Amino acid sequence: MRGVHAYEDFYASHDHMPGSDRALRVSGSVIFVNGGWSASLKGTEGNSGINPKMLSLDLVLEPPANGSAVTDALTPCAVEWSIDNPPIDYEQVEFRIVGTEDEPPPVLDIEHPE
Repeated sequence: MRGVHAYEDFYASHDHMPGSDRALRVSGSVIFVNGGWSASLKGTEGNSGINPKMLSLDLVLEPPANGSAVTDALTPCAVEWSIDNPPIDYEQVEFRIVGTEDEPPPVLDIEHPE
């Protein structure tokens, strides 16, 4: 089952500014083909790949419940994930889809404001 129409405004930033919480934040919007869908980001459990500078996140997509009424319109759903002071200075974020057969968003370069 597929439900994603598009991904918009995906952004990743690891704040290194003096006095900041040094948080790594990832956010964006999933645009679904109709209403009733939900989306969330969570850290990938287990083997996340061979590149230690690549952060892997699961993008969990949940379709509407069977028999539920849904709107027949493109529907955005904002997602956010963050971690304070991560142990690694990640350079990129890759996404793995959980719950559907949709393609993931493209790999993101992480911005590092100092």
